[in-house]
Amino acid sequence: MTRRLIIECGVAETRAALLVDDMVWRFWFGPARGDEARDNYPQAGRRFFGRITHVDKAIGAAFVDVGDTRHGFLDLKRIDPRACVEGATIKVEIKSPPRQEKGAVLSFLEAEHSDKTPGRAQPVIDAAVEAAHGLGRRFDEILVDDGLAMRVLESAGLKNVVADGSTSLFEKFGANEALASALRRSVSLAGGGAIAIDEVQALTAIDVDTGGMTAASSARLRERIACAALSESVRQISLRDIGGHIVIDIPTLKSETSRKNFLSHAQAELGALEKVSAVGFSRSGLFCFTVAHRCASLSERFTAEAPTTINAGREFSVDFLTKRMISELEGRLRSSPSARFDVECGEKLSSHASSQYHWVERVSARYGARFDFKPQSNNCGQAYAIVEQ
Repeated sequence: MTRRLIIECGVAETRAALLVDDMVWRFWFGPARGDEARDNYPQAGRRFFGRITHVDKAIGAAFVDVGDTRHGFLDLKRIDPRACVEGATIKVEIKSPPRQEKGAVLSFLEAEHSDKTPGRAQPVIDAAVEAAHGLGRRFDEILVDDGLAMRVLESAGLKNVVADGSTSLFEKFGANEALASALRRSVSLAGGGAIAIDEVQALTAIDVDTGGMTAASSARLRERIACAALSESVRQISLRDIGGHIVIDIPTLKSETSRKNFLSHAQAELGALEKVSAVGFSRSGLFCFTVAHRCASLSERFTAEAPTTINAGREFSVDFLTKRMISELEGRLRSSPSARFDVECGEKLSSHASSQYHWVERVSARYGARFDFKPQSNNCGQAYAIVEQ
């Protein structure tokens, strides 16, 4: 099994992907190199200054403002109560990041006697190094598209680092396609059929559509579909950073042999996930298991509720779309060194890009001022287009 890490150091964000045997399995997203101090997202392992807003003696916990909209949760066991009183400033580490309406889980580091503003604590780690740490630290090869980042990675003790800035690494290794798959509700299965993935507050439900898959018998067909659905579900759970209770509505496996074959397959596949427990069938035949929450899922990080009169769907956040737009602009400028481009987008995306003017300045510094933003007054949605002039 080979483990390859690819890191793209874009002007708006740093993004990385872990490939296992040339298949994308996990993603990491963080600030652009140079913007680390600006990024206050409470990612696991980061350190923050926080202000205690409330101490709940009944549950032995404190709620801490770390600069996020959701106050973090701090267990007060084995912590000096004199250091954790309401209004006190403390230094904490993010044990697990916010999820849905719940704030981050915190670990206490030390009491702070100065009146620090809630937010990220110095020193911050270089984004490329943080990406490598976040995806496992040990790799057979690390490819990065920036020579300076390569040297920083090597100075941090990482081995087998190679600089390759000739093309988009995400495009070259299929990470863009894998990311698009991880942001869709429905994913096709090899040989036919599909799975639909729905994340809700209590659990993640995965429905299986048999599609055009065939087999020698109906029993064999159900077993084949169930195994294919589980394999793709495991990969999508890893890609999407989904944790918690997972329920898969697989076709009914009527024979004991089919169940044993499926459970043997499941045991092998679930080994690719971290800290899996409570594996088994419900009384109604649903296949269930629990995965430890590693971080906020891609859906939680990059989408927001899009309320309707009947039910609330999801839509991509403006920040996510603006970063994706700028990343695509970088790719076009890199691949066509003499071309000029118009970036046609709605007012929301244009406004957000303007507010992050240093991103646009970096694009000009790297590739030349060969682009113009063209806000479209009739486009209030999420669409954008990069058109060669």
